[in-house]
Amino acid sequence: MASSLTRLHLKVFLILVLCLGAAGYAGYLVVRDLQLASYEENVTRTAGEAATRINELLLQQRQSLEKIARQPDVVALLQRGSATARDKAGTQIKSMLPGAVAVYLLSRNNAGALTPAGSMDPADLDFARRAAAAGAPLSPEFQALGTSAVHYDLATPARDANRKPVGYLLASYALAPLQAVIEQSLPPGGYMELQQPVAGGAAQTVLTAGTARDGEVATVTSALGGSRWTLVYEPMETPPVLLSGTRIDYFAIIALAALTIVIALFRLYRQTVNAIRHDIRSLIRMFRDLREGSVRVDYPMRLREFSEIFNYLRDRGQKLVEEKEKLKGMGLMDHLSQLGNRRHFEMRLKELFEASKANGPSSVLIIDMDHFKAVNDKHGHDAGDALIVGFANALRKVVRQTDVLARLGGDEFCIIYSYAPLAKATTLVERLRKQLPREIPLTKGVMHQLRWTGGLSAMHDKDTKPDDVLWRADQALLQAKEGGRNATRIYDPATGQLAKKQIIVS
Repeated sequence: MASSLTRLHLKVFLILVLCLGAAGYAGYLVVRDLQLASYEENVTRTAGEAATRINELLLQQRQSLEKIARQPDVVALLQRGSATARDKAGTQIKSMLPGAVAVYLLSRNNAGALTPAGSMDPADLDFARRAAAAGAPLSPEFQALGTSAVHYDLATPARDANRKPVGYLLASYALAPLQAVIEQSLPPGGYMELQQPVAGGAAQTVLTAGTARDGEVATVTSALGGSRWTLVYEPMETPPVLLSGTRIDYFAIIALAALTIVIALFRLYRQTVNAIRHDIRSLIRMFRDLREGSVRVDYPMRLREFSEIFNYLRDRGQKLVEEKEKLKGMGLMDHLSQLGNRRHFEMRLKELFEASKANGPSSVLIIDMDHFKAVNDKHGHDAGDALIVGFANALRKVVRQTDVLARLGGDEFCIIYSYAPLAKATTLVERLRKQLPREIPLTKGVMHQLRWTGGLSAMHDKDTKPDDVLWRADQALLQAKEGGRNATRIYDPATGQLAKKQIIVS
């Protein structure tokens, strides 16, 4: 089905509009993502800085506790000191640790278990025992959640000279230092809270700073390294609105650019249509001139691509007109079929035979139309002439320009495939069989089913005259007729006999 140029341009136009829309939407996503990324980066950086300060505080407290646990007198107290001496030492150590509310020195009994110290909270003792069972310091942990005595614990082992644990130091810290760090890290208008997981997988808020906000705000959670705690941060700002401020100017520029492109494409479409219409009219004039036997020197073209093709067609047409006039003047053209006649065929065959030594062999195909006499007898000689003309026109459309096409007389035609060896000529004959029409109109309402028989051969180094290849092609033609017609037989000059398996039937 033919498609109009307007429809093709419309498809291109729609595709470009869709592409512009997709590009605009992609740009929207990119700008939005960039803005959100910048916003989220700021939020994440603020939460990260607060988490870092908390981690630094916890690390400082743990290092101070570990330094005290390495002191020889502390180790000796845990090995041999009484409970009263350990409690007194705990009170002294507490004064050395800023923010500490209690310090306990827990020794091991004969069974290796930690013994409680003084009026120690059971939760604190459980924390120390879990640390001892783990064989390494546990992460800080809030105790007495939901009460006024809420605090968090740090525990570290004390070891003898052989690196064997002799007890544990447990320090309980007030929340004030953590509260101060969170408040110092909180930007104006923001909100932070410190959470610790509880039984069941839930999280309980321990510390808060600022005021929580309702609505769409970005919430960033940061896991604190070395602890089970989680820091939650909600900024004061909400995510940026895309079409606000100067950003709407950017989108207006994009929309204006898209409109400019659409207008330019439409003008380009109109110019293309007008140029193609102009060049097609020039082409029509050229073919009309060819039919009348005259070709002008110049046919104005607007499109360079068309101009190159038209110049080639014009030059070829001029040569065809000149060749036709030359053949008429020399008596080398058949008046009915407008093909070369036998004289022209013999001249070209001789030329190609003489050139075959240097340029390679040519091949010859002789064609007889089947049942031509029956057409004359049934429909008259005018119908026979119409068949000759129709067949000649059909051959002319299929045969290469470099080949020689001639009518030898009656219903006999011949094709010389210039510089085509037998294998190449066989392929060309197969194409000829496929591309020739199945029917040819004779007179109004009368169609003739086209059937033809052929004989093919090629020139050979042992040939002494042009008629040698013609004789072999004629022998192949006779064998094809005897074999039932409507086929092409091939005579191979290399073997000196007909090829049995190379029969081409339509």
